[in-house]
Amino acid sequence: MTLSLKDLITQALQDVVSKLLVDVETNKTPSVALTRPKQKEHGDYAVNIAMPLAGLLKQNPRQVAETILANVQFPDAVASAEIAGPGFINIKLQAGGETDILKGILQQGKRYGCVDNSQGERVNLEFVSANPTGPMHVGHGRGAVVGDSLANVMKARGYQVHKEYYINDAGTQIGVLANSVWLRIQELQDISITFPDGAYPGDYIIEIAKEILETHDFASFEAMDATSRLQKLGTLAVAANMTMIRSDLKQVGIEFDQYFSEKTLHESGKVLQLIEKLESDDLIYTGTLPPPKGKEVKDYNPIEQRLFRTTDFGDDVDRPLMKQDGTATYFAADIAYHADKFERGFKHMIDIWGADHGGYITRVQAAMKALTGLEKQPEVLLVQMVNLTRDGVPFKMSKRAGTFVTLSEVVEEVGKDAVRFNFMTRRIESQFDFDLEAAKAKDAENPVYYVQYAHARIHAVLKKAESEGVRLAKVGDVNTSLLTSDEASKLIKMLLVYPDMLETAADRREPYRIATYIMQLAAAFHSFYHHNRVLGVEEELMQARLLLLRATAQVIQNALELLGVNAPETM
Repeated sequence: MTLSLKDLITQALQDVVSKLLVDVETNKTPSVALTRPKQKEHGDYAVNIAMPLAGLLKQNPRQVAETILANVQFPDAVASAEIAGPGFINIKLQAGGETDILKGILQQGKRYGCVDNSQGERVNLEFVSANPTGPMHVGHGRGAVVGDSLANVMKARGYQVHKEYYINDAGTQIGVLANSVWLRIQELQDISITFPDGAYPGDYIIEIAKEILETHDFASFEAMDATSRLQKLGTLAVAANMTMIRSDLKQVGIEFDQYFSEKTLHESGKVLQLIEKLESDDLIYTGTLPPPKGKEVKDYNPIEQRLFRTTDFGDDVDRPLMKQDGTATYFAADIAYHADKFERGFKHMIDIWGADHGGYITRVQAAMKALTGLEKQPEVLLVQMVNLTRDGVPFKMSKRAGTFVTLSEVVEEVGKDAVRFNFMTRRIESQFDFDLEAAKAKDAENPVYYVQYAHARIHAVLKKAESEGVRLAKVGDVNTSLLTSDEASKLIKMLLVYPDMLETAADRREPYRIATYIMQLAAAFHSFYHHNRVLGVEEELMQARLLLLRATAQVIQNALELLGVNAPETM
């Protein structure tokens, strides 16, 4: 990968640091980190490396800075460097000194800003994991888009990411699903039924019932005992719902590396084996729990249970692993699942959960510490709710789902790109108001339209140049130092920070930064285009400006692809 000017300056300074520490005993050499000064008069880059060096060299920081500048071999694009304050080094570049990055962008293409690392850290990224009891709602969709975008940006920065969906196909909700389907099957046979409040009310249950009757005879179900019938219908209904969920995910461009069934944990005996292991390690005891915190429970009668000593590992209360009927709790299955991830070689796990699961984090991390010794695993990201509106008016009901608006319905109305991009315009910790009419608008107020229009506008200019007989010069022959206008400099600086932005987005697990960045980049492009004529100017300047446009289009396309959004050439 071609080194950027920033990388070359960093490397030059780091070389001096290493030489100054040749005779110094230290466990860690300080790393040079260039930053952008907030005030333009302070230069293009600043570095405070003299501060950490001063203690190691037992010298004054300003004296260390002077030694660094006396020995550093900066690239030619650096015009000057001076010391400020107690030892900061401010670096100024030649006019147009950073413009060569445009050539690097076009040479690297889709790999600009990416890290090629076959030995990158393996990460198990689990997200969505919606109960297989119905279609996905828009809240699931936000978590899905966040997870998929995070996987993309982490892969771009050299992580080896395994995307996983955990199917909660065991437990009481599957019994409710099976009973709901059985009631609808009877209804389709003109049998009068009473649909209870706790059943799943959506029309999709009728669709599943019809689908099952296409391949199974009603009489065969009627002949079964109740337990066998519900088990059979539960299996068929989960399969039907997972087909629907996979279709919903495909609509927003998401595929998983693995779908993992909770049911298989129970069938394989892994949940009971886990409990037995904890018993043998003396991590389970018989005891009682205090009443739930935050709520008053009248006549609370504590019951003796087999409890996991999670408080020994950071939890606020010990947790039961077995119910009164002798079956495993959901918590037992959940930690067995995470233990399975560890056994598959994943020492780093990231889970994306709904915001209502925040109280569950500590107990799972405590259990994993007890089982594996890992600290703060899994790493959990909580995604807040989506509030749907139409022209500012909230709505929540869907005939098909019964109680919520499905993700599929939203995608069908506004399109995949609008859904994916809009979901990424806010931090996941913030609730998101998603207005369907605004998401369809073709104006600058619609962020995805604004960004895609910038990309299409560039290609319109390139096509016009071609139609006028303009031949694009070879990248290496373009004199990019001519790009000296304020708007060009701002646009180039935006292109320069793209790799750093990706690194931050990956390391901080904040893929929303990509959407924020593209909107700022699009704004910088529109400003440049408004103030700088591209075609019809002197040939050398025209070629430089066309190169700037091509590099901008490449970065917009790269960033949009990480978000799973198209970069159209016409609109």
